[in-house]
Amino acid sequence: MCAAEIKGKTVTIPLEEYESMKETIEILSDPEATKRIIESIEQAKKGKTISEEEFRQKFAL
Repeated sequence: MCAAEIKGKTVTIPLEEYESMKETIEILSDPEATKRIIESIEQAKKGKTISEEEFRQKFAL
């Protein structure tokens, strides 16, 4: 668990959740990363997706 004090109040959440929140804030603070995320969401809404197998082949995974 992780405890944080904000304006005299304490919030306790699991450490994994806190770390995840910090990572999300870090990613969304990066304008380029945010732009890529928005573009990806727009592509997905338009059906411009590839299968997991195509992804693995494309990126040699």
